[in-house]
Amino acid sequence: MAAYNEIVAFTKGIGVRPISFTSADGTAAKQTYAPADPASRINFLAISSSAATQKYMLLQLHNVISGEIAPMGTITIPANAGTNGSVPIVSGLNRGNLPWLQIDSDGNPFIDLNYNMNLEMKLLSALSAGETITVTTSGGSYAA
Repeated sequence: MAAYNEIVAFTKGIGVRPISFTSADGTAAKQTYAPADPASRINFLAISSSAATQKYMLLQLHNVISGEIAPMGTITIPANAGTNGSVPIVSGLNRGNLPWLQIDSDGNPFIDLNYNMNLEMKLLSALSAGETITVTTSGGSYAA
């Protein structure tokens, strides 16, 4: 019987992608990650905000073939998170907001995605003029 590899090894490059939300975006969803291969993993979502008030973002999965959208949870973003030194950047992958998250053997949360299953985020209420929320996503492929 052949032994199976039980460790996920990223065989292709890991990509980091920032995307910004401004008042002009309203509450429209934006793609934060699109898997390029059938087996991809999101390692982190780092969220910073220059908004003067607490905001909420919906994390959702978008099946680009069927058009279906599946809400995955709401992430709370405190005012000025990661922009003024007193409020830390928000980890979008935390079990407080997303209790279903899987945890790897090192204790790190992750999301596995299939090809054509894009990760999207959208604000539940629009930002005011001059405010920005930036979501930085890191993910990679472990397809052979």
